[in-house]
Amino acid sequence: MTGTIDDVGHIVIFTQENRSFDHYFGTLRGVRGFNDRMAIALPNGDPIWKQPTDTGYILPFHADMTVTRATCARAPSMNYPVNIAMWDHGLCDEWNKVRFAGLGMSYFSRNDLPFYYALADAFTICDQYYASTLTQTNPNRLHLFSGSSGLSAGFLPALDNVEPVAGFTWPTVAEMLETAGVRWRVYQQADNFDDNALALFRSFRSASASSALYRNGMARVDDVARAFAADVATGVLPQVSWIVAPAALSEHANYHPQAGEDLTARLLAALFANPEVWSRTVFLLNYDEQGGFFDHEPPPTPPASDAEGRSTVETTGEIFEGLPLGLGFRVPMTVISPWSKGGYVCSEVFDHTSIIQFIERRFGVHCPNISPWRRAICGDLTSAFDFGIRDATWPLLPATSTYVADANRQCSTLPEPTVPIVQSVPKQERGIRASRALPYEIHVNAHVDAVSGTLWLDMINAGPTGVALSSYDLAIRTNRPRRYALGAGTHLSEHWAHVPPAAPRYHLSIHGPNGFLRLFAGDVASVRDLAHANPEIRATDDRKNNALCLTLINRGNAVCEFSISSNAYRADGPWKFSVRAGHTLDTLWSVSASGNWYDLSVTVDVQPAFLRRLAGRMENGYDLVSDPAAA
Repeated sequence: MTGTIDDVGHIVIFTQENRSFDHYFGTLRGVRGFNDRMAIALPNGDPIWKQPTDTGYILPFHADMTVTRATCARAPSMNYPVNIAMWDHGLCDEWNKVRFAGLGMSYFSRNDLPFYYALADAFTICDQYYASTLTQTNPNRLHLFSGSSGLSAGFLPALDNVEPVAGFTWPTVAEMLETAGVRWRVYQQADNFDDNALALFRSFRSASASSALYRNGMARVDDVARAFAADVATGVLPQVSWIVAPAALSEHANYHPQAGEDLTARLLAALFANPEVWSRTVFLLNYDEQGGFFDHEPPPTPPASDAEGRSTVETTGEIFEGLPLGLGFRVPMTVISPWSKGGYVCSEVFDHTSIIQFIERRFGVHCPNISPWRRAICGDLTSAFDFGIRDATWPLLPATSTYVADANRQCSTLPEPTVPIVQSVPKQERGIRASRALPYEIHVNAHVDAVSGTLWLDMINAGPTGVALSSYDLAIRTNRPRRYALGAGTHLSEHWAHVPPAAPRYHLSIHGPNGFLRLFAGDVASVRDLAHANPEIRATDDRKNNALCLTLINRGNAVCEFSISSNAYRADGPWKFSVRAGHTLDTLWSVSASGNWYDLSVTVDVQPAFLRRLAGRMENGYDLVSDPAAA
């Protein structure tokens, strides 16, 4: 063994149907779920979870499988126009106005999905994994199997489930693997719920029965679990394989999540029955799209023009008719392997093309269809693993043999779930979770030009991967947020255009991955008089001392006193610092005692409107913990 990704012998991709992250895992301990302290607010100032309807609002509510037939509840409406409307340019305020509302706000808990929660507790769950597009199944599965839904491959994008008459013609990952001599296969039955996206391509439709494309990509088996188990048992499991479930086991709304849990359990049991194969296998359990079920995280999306934001990364192949194709809303992803044991959460931004990037890293192939923006923003999954530690022991997991019978009984005897008459904000399980090291180092600072009265934002990506940010106007909340993309080692500066001279107050927030938050509030008029102070604060990472280095700046002509207070993690303070005109002062803010998480606010005595809030987690190259303040 090399202690690297080269030790991976098998990558198994099992993509199920139409569930959002909050819908399945919003209550799971230690993930970015219902206790998310950095979540955006709605344009009316309400929490993101209080989604309006035409007559009121609906909060996420528990669809309890023990007292309702939630396991077979009908699907919320969902397609590209509906998703685009729910997203609403990043405001995410139309979830209950453009679709069948009620059940789309439902969620499950540990008692409803005990096997999946146990898997998350034993292995690694990704809480910033997004569908690839704001669409239905087929375009997302096109990204899964080929890296594109068409546009970044030079074609018109597929935006729905309508199948092309002649078939798509850009290259697929399976063909790249075939050319490279990497063994691959799709496990599917005659009933495959039309979920094998290779069947949408002309090369596979026209393949002869004797060809590798047909044998490995189109042929059917009697039972996917038995066929998969047989190949594992005899040691012929391909290096890359995709598993496509039949409709009844796909977890699509109207079908049973428990049936998917049982199928997953049987597939994993087959792997563990051959320790030699299991010890070299990565099993990826994800979902193609959110299926209309609510999720509170706005997906990272590229700006369509300078009027919507800026990007240091090429966005060609991602914008169609003035709208982004993706990313789509969050979906669950559980990474199951001997290198992902330990109950971790990984909070790097991923999408379906991240799986392809992982295949590229392992087997040396290259997918030309993944756009530059997507490659920059979406990681390659390697942060979810520690290839230096291999633990091939199998955890104790719940038995699933009665799950399907239980689900059938619930569907035949219990009533439909309904929105509660008395609603309440959902809560997560208490406690923290081990958290993987992330490749992010983001700095966003601001300053006011005293002469022009202009607020400037300075955004720096000092990390090795790209990052997507979005800015929300908290003074005029109905303004659309601006979107930014910064490639590795790049920076952007721009003035905040939403500060008109007639209303010089500004109040905005900048959001990034894993709860990164910067908030800037103030009054540009207060610094135009050069006799006044012109305060600012700049934050950088001091990884050597495991601390934020805070530089207190006074560019004006009068003394001012800064006050720093902790919003979480510390109960002492506030800390006050006097800074003379034209001077700066540096101070360190230790993050060691809080798992490297911080959340602090800075005010100034001579400017009542001045506020800076800095929150997030300072990465140091080591595994840390999830947000203790959300525990």
